[in-house]
Amino acid sequence: MLSAAAAIAVSVPAVAQAPVRSERVQFARGASSTLLRGTIKGYQTIDYLLSARAGQTMTASLSSSNRSAYFNVLPPGSRDVAIFTGSTSGNRFVGRLPSNGDYRLRVYLMRGAARRGERADFGLSVAVTTRPGAGAPGPGPRPGTGTGQPVAPGNMAAYCRGEASAQYGVRPAYIATARLIRGRNGGSTIDGTADQGRSGIKRFRCRFDARGRFIDVMALTRDGE
Repeated sequence: MLSAAAAIAVSVPAVAQAPVRSERVQFARGASSTLLRGTIKGYQTIDYLLSARAGQTMTASLSSSNRSAYFNVLPPGSRDVAIFTGSTSGNRFVGRLPSNGDYRLRVYLMRGAARRGERADFGLSVAVTTRPGAGAPGPGPRPGTGTGQPVAPGNMAAYCRGEASAQYGVRPAYIATARLIRGRNGGSTIDGTADQGRSGIKRFRCRFDARGRFIDVMALTRDGE
C-alpha cells in the first residue's frame, strides 16, 4: 500500500538550479481572497505561504502569459510532495484542507521552458473559506446532492484525497485513488483506499453530484475490518 501511495503522491519538479523564493500571503481585513501577481523566468520558483485551518476550503486559479507555467499545492510540513499538481490536473484547484498550518502554492515553469529561459507573467487568485454549513446546524442536502462549489473533473481526485485524509485521520500521502467513473445519473465517483497502519487498509468511495459538487466519502470497508 505504501508503494501505491507513493505512486499517487506527486513530487514537485526539481528546481535545484535556482533557489525558491517564499512570500507570505495575507488577506486584507475582512477579505477571504486575493489576487497575487508576479513574474518568473527560467528555473525561478515562488512559494506563496498561506495559513489555513483544517476543514476550510481553498480555491486557487492561475492565469499566465506562458502555457508552461503551473502551480502546485503543498500541505503543511511538506517541501516536495503536493496534494495538487497543476501540470497534470490543470490550473484550478478546489479542495477541503486536511490540516492546520502553512500551505505552499508553488508557481513554476515546466522543465523544458525553464531550460530555454522562458518568462511567465502570472496572476494567481486564492480564496480560503469555511466549509459550507460549518458552525450552524441545518437541514442536510438531499440524498445524492452535494454542497459547495462544483469541482472540475481534473481536480476531483485531489479533492477526494483531501476529504478522505480528514475522514480517516491520515496524511494525503497514505490515500490512494483510482480513476474517475461517471454514473448514469450524471454524477461521478472515485474509489480509493486509506492506509491506517495497524488498523489496516480502508476502502472508500468519494461521490460527486451531476453538477460536480462533493457529496461525501462513503466507507466500503465494514466496521472491524
